[in-house]
Amino acid sequence: MFKLLSKEIILRYQNGRDVVPGFATYIDKHNPVLMHCYGWQDYSDAYDNYMITISRDNGKSWSEPYVKWKGVKVPEGLVRYGEPAAFFDTDTGKLITLTNRSLYPKDSLDVGRKNDLVMQTYTPFNNSWSEEKSLELSSHMSFSFPLKISSGRIIFPGQNWYLDEQGKPYHYKGCWCPAGVITNMLGDYKADGSIEWKLSKPLIPDLDRTSRGFYEAAIAELRNGTLVMILRGDNSMFPEKPGYKWMSFSEDRGETWSEAEPLSFINGDMIESGSNGSTLFRSIKTGDLYWMGNLCIYGERPKGNYPRTSLVIAKMQEEPFGLIRDSIFVIDEKGFNDSSGLQLSNFRYHQDRLTGDVILYLTRIGERDKKNWQDADYYKYRIELQ
Repeated sequence: MFKLLSKEIILRYQNGRDVVPGFATYIDKHNPVLMHCYGWQDYSDAYDNYMITISRDNGKSWSEPYVKWKGVKVPEGLVRYGEPAAFFDTDTGKLITLTNRSLYPKDSLDVGRKNDLVMQTYTPFNNSWSEEKSLELSSHMSFSFPLKISSGRIIFPGQNWYLDEQGKPYHYKGCWCPAGVITNMLGDYKADGSIEWKLSKPLIPDLDRTSRGFYEAAIAELRNGTLVMILRGDNSMFPEKPGYKWMSFSEDRGETWSEAEPLSFINGDMIESGSNGSTLFRSIKTGDLYWMGNLCIYGERPKGNYPRTSLVIAKMQEEPFGLIRDSIFVIDEKGFNDSSGLQLSNFRYHQDRLTGDVILYLTRIGERDKKNWQDADYYKYRIELQ
């Protein structure tokens, strides 16, 4: 059902910084013109110097990269950009990007920071970017793969903090990180061609089942028009309990979502997973629905974010919804020479228009050394769907 055709290093780590993927997408309706965005990680969750490079021959060669998003020094610290999410709308010929813009006080990570979500569009016809526009909505991007559904609505999967009664980010007892809720960005075109944005109704987690709530939604449209969403959960504050991916459904174009339940195999058997992102996509080659992410395929119990290996792809059954166990294929996993801190999680991908192959970009964080985890290279994988 799947075959790994190639795995190659495309960028080396530099000066103690590893590459963080941004996005990879076609930017032409008919021709195989690609845009690849990647940045550099200064320290955990602190990104900078996002680069843009373009290929006009379906990825065989690439233009000289240029800096698109770069941190700005202010008296309070450094304003950083992060997690750019992009969708190329073939109907308008424009690329839509939503990017987090946030203050790092004294250039240090504030886990409960307020994110300003900014939008820009790119017009390939004249190689121009629009001015940056703040959307002033309570959502931010993380591991987001946008889509356009059959009604014409654009959805950027998003999230926000779980807020307490005082409106401050809420921490599950003893947890270092605030809990999250899902607040997706819903975009509808107006008569003048502009996009009107609003938030979905928040999907609220049960923190006694997933201690950091929900993050990093992966959304797809099923053949019957229902939307499905797979969510990152977390068991870090009760590692004796199972850790899962979670699933939820929407019948109203993403406005509201059903109460989330753990993702399972189609026969109802459970499969555990660490706290990490994933993606859902419909293959342009087979027409079927697939999922990519990290699963505990050897039966281990996750603990918070870990393990972040193995990285797998699997076919999904749409009704009733679930993973098809026999379809699981390992794209990459910890090998004999990899460190115990290997992470195969924060990937980006696109589908090759000419072959239908999945092209995946990933930094193998911690591949050489768990302590010096940024001494890690940036890889490109090609996976054939058979």
